[in-house]
Amino acid sequence: MKTIGDPAVRAALTSRLERLDATQSRAWGTMSVHQMVVHLGDGAEAALARRPFSAPSRRASRVLKWIALRLPLPWPHGIRAGADPATRAVSANAFTADRDRAVQTLGELAAAPASALAARHPIFGAMSRADWQRWAFLHTDHHLRQFGL
Repeated sequence: MKTIGDPAVRAALTSRLERLDATQSRAWGTMSVHQMVVHLGDGAEAALARRPFSAPSRRASRVLKWIALRLPLPWPHGIRAGADPATRAVSANAFTADRDRAVQTLGELAAAPASALAARHPIFGAMSRADWQRWAFLHTDHHLRQFGL
């Protein structure tokens, strides 16, 4: 299973992130490429316990967590987790800085000890360091595929 704990996997995600530009068109969904990179940075910061998750906590489902994190399938389009990043206002001239924050926080999440990570995901419940690293790969990959990368 791919995780950001693997330096080669993280390097491939970073390369894909760095190929994004502010004019990239989405294949599905409603958020812009700029809103997406802000969303990735915000998600990583929430996993790093630096900010609250934007999605409200729900009753954790171990089955859903296992399916989402363990089955070797890409995440489907159109699943709302509770966050609505398409409504986020972004500064047009901050794209590069926001993309760089997404890259930086991905690296920080990969290197973080378990004690620096959020104890729970709002949908999946209790998360280990390995769970967060798998989640970060899947979340980032999902949104990069949304923009053709």
